[in-house]
Amino acid sequence: MYNNQDVTSQDNYGDGKSIIEILNIGFEPLLTDEEYKVFLEIKELKNEKNIQKYGVNYIDNKLYFILKELDDNSDDDIDEEYIKGNDAYYKWLEKQKHIIESKISKINNSINNKTKAFKNMLKTNINIVREITDNREWTHEDQFRNINIFESDLTRSFECKDMEHSDAIISVVTYYTEIFDSIMHNGFNYKGKHFVFFTAGAGQTRNKKSTFTSEEKLNKNFNRLFCGLTREEINNQGGMNTNKYLAYTSLCQSNTSIWKEFNIDKAIVVPDIEYSIPKQKVRYIYAETPEDKVKIENLQLELNDISNKLTLIKENKKTYPKGYRRSKDEVKEEKDLKENKKVIQNEINKIRDKYHKTKIDEMDVTIPFTDGFGVTFKREPNAMIRLPFIKGLLSYISKNKFIAYCKENNIKINSVVDIYGVSHNIKDVDYIFTESQFKMHKYYKNVLDEDGNIIKSGWDVYRDNFKKYGCTANRCNIEKKVKLNAKTNYQVLQTLTTEMTDEEIKGLASYDIDNLNGIGKDLQSMLNILGANEEKNDKLNYFQKSLILYPEMFKDYYVKTLLKNTKDSMIKKIKSGKFNINGTYTFIIPEPLACLQWWFTEERDLNKLGLLRKGQVHCRLFDDNEKLDCLRSPHLDHAHCIRNNVNNNEINSWYKSSGLYVGVDDIMSKLLMYDNDGDISLVHNNKIIIDCAKRFQEKYEMIPNYYDMPKANPQELNNDTLFNGIVMAYHHGNIGTPSNEITKIFDTLSPDSTEEEVREAIEVIALRVMDVNYTIDYAKTLYKPYIPKNILSRYKNFSGRKVPKFFEYAKDKNSDQVEKETNNNINRISNLIKNNKIVFNDNKVLGKSKYSYKTLMNNSSVKYSEEEANQILSLYRELEQAKLRRLRKMDFESFDVKEKQKMKMFLEKDSIKQREEFVKMIGKTKEFITDVLIKLLQDDANKDTLWKLFGDVIYNNLQNNLKNTKRCETCGVRFEYNPNCKTKPKYCNDCAKNIDREKAKQRMAQLRKNN
Repeated sequence: MYNNQDVTSQDNYGDGKSIIEILNIGFEPLLTDEEYKVFLEIKELKNEKNIQKYGVNYIDNKLYFILKELDDNSDDDIDEEYIKGNDAYYKWLEKQKHIIESKISKINNSINNKTKAFKNMLKTNINIVREITDNREWTHEDQFRNINIFESDLTRSFECKDMEHSDAIISVVTYYTEIFDSIMHNGFNYKGKHFVFFTAGAGQTRNKKSTFTSEEKLNKNFNRLFCGLTREEINNQGGMNTNKYLAYTSLCQSNTSIWKEFNIDKAIVVPDIEYSIPKQKVRYIYAETPEDKVKIENLQLELNDISNKLTLIKENKKTYPKGYRRSKDEVKEEKDLKENKKVIQNEINKIRDKYHKTKIDEMDVTIPFTDGFGVTFKREPNAMIRLPFIKGLLSYISKNKFIAYCKENNIKINSVVDIYGVSHNIKDVDYIFTESQFKMHKYYKNVLDEDGNIIKSGWDVYRDNFKKYGCTANRCNIEKKVKLNAKTNYQVLQTLTTEMTDEEIKGLASYDIDNLNGIGKDLQSMLNILGANEEKNDKLNYFQKSLILYPEMFKDYYVKTLLKNTKDSMIKKIKSGKFNINGTYTFIIPEPLACLQWWFTEERDLNKLGLLRKGQVHCRLFDDNEKLDCLRSPHLDHAHCIRNNVNNNEINSWYKSSGLYVGVDDIMSKLLMYDNDGDISLVHNNKIIIDCAKRFQEKYEMIPNYYDMPKANPQELNNDTLFNGIVMAYHHGNIGTPSNEITKIFDTLSPDSTEEEVREAIEVIALRVMDVNYTIDYAKTLYKPYIPKNILSRYKNFSGRKVPKFFEYAKDKNSDQVEKETNNNINRISNLIKNNKIVFNDNKVLGKSKYSYKTLMNNSSVKYSEEEANQILSLYRELEQAKLRRLRKMDFESFDVKEKQKMKMFLEKDSIKQREEFVKMIGKTKEFITDVLIKLLQDDANKDTLWKLFGDVIYNNLQNNLKNTKRCETCGVRFEYNPNCKTKPKYCNDCAKNIDREKAKQRMAQLRKNN
């Protein structure tokens, strides 16, 4: 039996937490000396041009003020000499401006000529093997710098070490396609190693990045990374879409941990579940199809041919003598050509007239229920999986419970037939992958005997390769404890502008505004703002834990400074539409029970599959029968999927995670446009948002957009086709423009918008959402539909606008980059938020509590020499600066949302390793070092590094020092109590006596009243 545990004997090997340093370069290090010389000449010319342009701007300002001064004094008596003097100065300035502009013109000519020569040089050198040069002065640090990436199957295959530099992987940012062409086809050399193109995933392609690796390392590990499947084998079977190949080969770059419990012998791959839900109202959009494109290209060729013939006839007519009469055949030929030209043009127009047209219709909607989803019978948390060419989400369901369920209901459990035609008994299976998860399944073929019988299935081939080459199964985004601590974003809220009243906005923001107003006045508000809330934060750090344990720390200068800084950040977030709501971001999971019924019992009745019926979902974090709003990010259109939550003992006995479980009779996947391969949903029960969404849907309905997306055509895989695919994706893969234009459309709406305005906005948004999805898929399909001119003119009604006012907060735009404030509900938020000065009322917040930094120490009387103090503080300051440098080196652009969330955790791990080195270098215990630093830094405004390095030590000190103590709930004084008491006291002795005395008075008063 093969198990992933065989890959290593190290307990922490492959935990996904390692950080690897690699080299990141731009184009400058790849230039030859000759190319670099010309590049520098162009750079110098551009610098000179900028200097000259500065001179023109300076003169323009002078000219403006002279004219303004003369204009301002035009009604006054001005000295004639003054006018003459200024007139002469004005003319002299104009002359100088003309001279400088002539220089700029010459410089531009030189730049153009040099640039042309530079480009020709690059084209000439396409076939050379380039060398990385590392000793130049770069125009920007991004041209040559070390960056940090997270551990992945690729880094583990290459034996990269945690916190060390790897010289086997280089990230390249493409600026010139000629240079990329060169290194794509020929590789490049660096420090005696030859590097070759490895892959470029969708995220990398959007940022014009690609990964190159040591040829030696890649050749050694190729079979392990790709389970024995080579380009040659793929090409022998007809090839595939180049950018899909890149997407699938880049899976090994995902930050993952090794799935040590996985046993491939217990895994199978079955067909996906797909079915139609009849008679659903949809907004059908017809977009240009690849077939249309070919047809129009052919018609256009005919049109061009006719136009050329007509041009020739016209030219011939000019040569005829005056009075010459053409033959009937010639006249007829011209007439026929003109008629054919009209017919073909009309046919082209007729085809294009269908494009980007919407139609509300009833259609059968196809639901790909398991698109990217599989199940596991092993009790483990939901997680995204990564095996060679296998990607998706896996969720647990009990095999024994399903068998028992079928037995109780007299349901026969059949064998399931996998995608290769092999039958499997449920008792022999632990993991069920689906065809959509196994991206390259068709390239692993069944091995047949002479009679066509299967000797070895395609899955057997994959499984044997998996074991033979030491491949590993990996996981990422493993579901941990999920809490209701979500925030909205402007996309979620802007869709409800027409319905949301000012009072509802106030109610929506009330939690955050109350916390802001509570700074300096209310303890819980301040704890909330710093994330020190156990109910809402499932990843409390040691600083937050210490604040909860010892809130007296709010009297510390560092904590007060941190609170002020956090307040400013929080105001900015609120003004950009980020509110705390009672919700969570969690995996979307198609009902696993329905999947098992489909696969093993052949049940096909949607009313009998699973436990959830139409309009129902299950999320154990919310109450039974509670209304939930299910959303998806990015949230571009008006789709708020409001569902009834089912949360009872029966459904909880089946589904153990905190995911959002969706039933079969639901078109939510079409409304929110999600896959089931690990997509997450924002699920919440905020009544204000739900009520606004309901009102909107009652007026305008919630109709899914429905359109046909073309499938990618296969190609031979080689460096030429891969290069062309990547470059095409560079030029057509930016979703920012249509996405921002959708926000501009919502910005035109308000509670006073007419129904006609709203419906026009809904339709244009639907078209732009389709454009976004075509753009997202372009990296795989290399296809975008033609957009007719009349549709572009509708877009321009909105696209000419600037981005909304709230983008000053959401996207750090300047005031001149945004529209004037509209009545968009996000803009209205700004009027609710006031940036009041914080005044700390310690007595009101903490009562008579006393704060002492000594409470944070292990030994409050710690003794140390001046030399020890200087050594410790000096090393601490160096680490403080090192952390800033490390943050700057993180390759944030290549991270997805989950990876960014994990950044904090990984930096904590980094801190622990740094702490170990710190202790070694000082030669003292961590407790001693912590005590010294606490004492030396007691008045510092920034102690971030102290808490990151020694937070666990400080928290442990607090637990020991505050043992059997509690803050009085009345006066705030910390008092000791007897730990053997059955109930922990709430009040100090004095307050307890006062409370008892007051209660006695009340009892006596009540007795007198009764008598």
